[in-house]
Amino acid sequence: MIAEKFPEISNLPLEEKRALLDDLCEEIAAADQDSPNPAIIKILEERWRAHLEDPAGAITLEEFRKRIGVE
Repeated sequence: MIAEKFPEISNLPLEEKRALLDDLCEEIAAADQDSPNPAIIKILEERWRAHLEDPAGAITLEEFRKRIGVE
């Protein structure tokens, strides 16, 4: 296991471990050519928040298909 190479990680408080994980994920995402576009992620997160605030505004897949003319 890679963590065995860095034993000091196990001594970190939980919040610092989470911060380290977050930093590593951001670094990997920035270097990964297959990562989603950050602008798209932002739009999706905004839409998800809007849905959570007003789930009654959601439509079914069938209704969506009707609206765009695909059935």
